[in-house]
Parts: sequence; structure tokens; C-alpha cells
Amino acid sequence: MFLINYSKDILYLVLAFCVLWLTFFLAWLVYYLVASARQLHKATKMVKDEVEKISSLIHKIRTAIEIPSSIVALIIEGLKKIAEMGVDAFKENKTTSRSKKTKNGLDNDKNTDDSEPIF
Repeated sequence: MFLINYSKDILYLVLAFCVLWLTFFLAWLVYYLVASARQLHKATKMVKDEVEKISSLIHKIRTAIEIPSSIVALIIEGLKKIAEMGVDAFKENKTTSRSKKTKNGLDNDKNTDDSEPIF
């Protein structure tokens, strides 16, 4: 049978229970730390996924804006060239009509029926 004879035995018995409770408390603490770390990992993964979705959305919007803007830039460039060609044709037409006027002996700036229209 188990008999407690000395105070030293009581001390060892109390120390054994303290170590048992300390071990239980440390195991419980480690369990909750791991559970908290797992929840933190899940939360950071969700945030990372949302940031990636936002990033891909921004990229899609940027490409959707860049493609039409590049097309618009090409259209504007084409219109500039057409305008330059029109100005050149207008200047050429104006110089040819003046040379025709001087050849015909007409020096005034009025359009006659024989000359070509400016536009």
C-alpha cells in the first residue's frame, strides 16, 4: 500500500502533480498556438487570393484601355496624314490654278468658270 511517511514524499507528490498540470497547460497552449497559426495562414491566403484577383482585374482593365487607345492613336495618326495630304493637295491646287490664271492673262483673284474649284 501507498503510505506517505515523510514530508519529502509529499513534496515529490506535489511536484509530480505540478509537472502533470504544467505539461497539460503547455500542450493546450501549443494546440491553440497551432490553431491560431492555421487561421492566420488561411486569412493570409484569402487576402493573397483577393489581391491576385484585384491585380488581374486591374491588368484586364489596363489592357482593355490600352488596346482601344492604341487604336485611337493609329486612327488619329491616319487622320493627320489624310489632313496633311489634303493640305498638300489644296496648296498644289491653289498653285496650279494661279499658274493657269497667269497663263490665261487673268491676274485677279476671282474664280472664273474655266478654273478648277479650290475644294
